Amino acid sequence: MNQKENVLAVYHHQKPEWTPVMMESIQFVGFWAANECGLRGEEVKPGVTLDSFGCLWDQTHGQPVPYPGEYVLDDISNWREKVVFPDVENWDWETLAKTELEQVQYNRDEKALDFFSEMGCFDRLSTVMGFQNALMAMAIDPDSCCEFFDAVADYKIKLIDIVSQVYHPDIFMHNEDVAKADGLMISPEMYRELVKPSHARIIQAIRDHGMIAEQHTCGKCDAIADDYAEIGIQCLFPAQPTNDIPGILEKHGDKMIVMGGFDSQGVPGREDASEEDTRKEARRMANEYATRGNFICLPMIGTATAVDEAQMRRLGWFFDEFHKECAKLAV
Repeated sequence: MNQKENVLAVYHHQKPEWTPVMMESIQFVGFWAANECGLRGEEVKPGVTLDSFGCLWDQTHGQPVPYPGEYVLDDISNWREKVVFPDVENWDWETLAKTELEQVQYNRDEKALDFFSEMGCFDRLSTVMGFQNALMAMAIDPDSCCEFFDAVADYKIKLIDIVSQVYHPDIFMHNEDVAKADGLMISPEMYRELVKPSHARIIQAIRDHGMIAEQHTCGKCDAIADDYAEIGIQCLFPAQPTNDIPGILEKHGDKMIVMGGFDSQGVPGREDASEEDTRKEARRMANEYATRGNFICLPMIGTATAVDEAQMRRLGWFFDEFHKECAKLAV
């Protein structure tokens, strides 16, 4: 098996020849082309750009963050009049895909292709009206929020259809950051009532187009892991160890794999983490997760948009130790 064949074997619950590492076997695209975080948007002030919804993003922090204080929407009941959804069906997708795939120097024979679709239903609500206002809207006017989430799902389903035909990705990742380091930002009940129905439609559309349905949720989201498995999510990413990863793999590993496992919030995630810190984390992940199968390793070292010499050195330590430990454990 090559890297692509090996990682796809894990996604399909087949036996791989080795436990794959994301950076070695998967190529992410979508950040630039879909412009959901302003990466190819118009610069409206120094370092601040517009995304495809007209929301402002600060690009000066190493990765995009919503620009505070200036929002598209102030009252959720007016979302139909105020929020303009991107006309993705009339974008020049052939040029966008060609440009992006050339930027990352993608070789379809070597790595699996993963289209990362940022800003899900809850995420988009928080960017059009601000995080605090979004939470208040969900508490005060849940019906309007559900209607907005349905509209976001409609937009995502159009995007899924186009991406499947133009990029032909193996995997489509849906992003929804409903959690923080120690738990959900909303209650599990609120997630199930307001957000989950739209999520289910998005995930079904991904699978209907023959792509693997992957879910990005940072932080501790295991309170809704059962819901994720129920709606057909096939991979949970980046699955930080604040979650009960062994429990998720034990209960859902036959239908939902895990990609992640790196302690980005602890010592190994610090910029000054030593070689031994890094190698120790690699050994821990091999022993705690790789031995269980249905696992793709993701060392979250450095930033999402920059790869410097120190980061590459730490990744080298990690790759070396992880593969040696897996070989010792025969996983």
